Amino acid sequence: MTAHQIPITHQPADLSLLTDLTWESSNSFPHGELAKYLTDKNPYSVTIILDNLDWQYHNRKTHVKKTHHPRMSRYHELLHESLTTEFGKENSNKQYSEWLDKYRQRWLEEGKAKDLDDYILELEMEPRYKKAIEQRYKNIGKLKQPRFITHRERYYNLPEPIIHVDWRSPYDNLFIWAEGNHKYVARGGSGSSGARETNSRFIFALGLLNQKQLVPSHLFLYDKTNKLHQLHSFPTLTIPKYDIGANYYLDSIREKRLLKGTQLIWWESFAELKRLFVSTVNI
Repeated sequence: MTAHQIPITHQPADLSLLTDLTWESSNSFPHGELAKYLTDKNPYSVTIILDNLDWQYHNRKTHVKKTHHPRMSRYHELLHESLTTEFGKENSNKQYSEWLDKYRQRWLEEGKAKDLDDYILELEMEPRYKKAIEQRYKNIGKLKQPRFITHRERYYNLPEPIIHVDWRSPYDNLFIWAEGNHKYVARGGSGSSGARETNSRFIFALGLLNQKQLVPSHLFLYDKTNKLHQLHSFPTLTIPKYDIGANYYLDSIREKRLLKGTQLIWWESFAELKRLFVSTVNI
């Protein structure tokens, strides 16, 4: 495969490619059957390259959704640490399990008015370790204050229903087709085994179909400021070279045959798009 660099040109995003979509999660055809299924359904692919969010926006509510979740107080952490120190990691888990069994019936009889763990903290761990903790720390009240973890979820400003994405993947692959008056979409990527399997299965199916009827592809960039740009549209199937075949095994010869004529793209770097390359699969 001979690769060449292609220019990165930011254009206004054609959102008609991404609107009025419905998730299709029940389609589990193997690639051959999937290619036949999609033959008369005008399929196309959309790849969205995902830049890392610029650090200056990590704490801005315009760019991330912040939620606060309760976490264990420092005092309760110290009780658990004391348990582990006394019994060791493995035996402390065994001891805690025994306490759970000991208080489960009482917890049920009292209508689950509080957490089962609270019985263990109040009746087993505090009597055992509270005095030692008070000798080490002067302000026990401060140790018991509620604590919270702040979770930040980056906004994915795309049309419904594709408003969330697995940020572990450096790209978002969307496989879209029409059926009747509806457009359906399946998602591939690298963030999970399910996403990798979907990614491979649809790429092999569309690669096979592309040899009989061209499958157009569209390339977008979701940049470091949460803005969507359209980079290129291709008349033939053009997809990232990453993760093809992952969680959907075919031998290398068969893979190349299925992808004959497909264009593969890759880029530098995953943190922020710098350079973009394309090559065509030939046997």
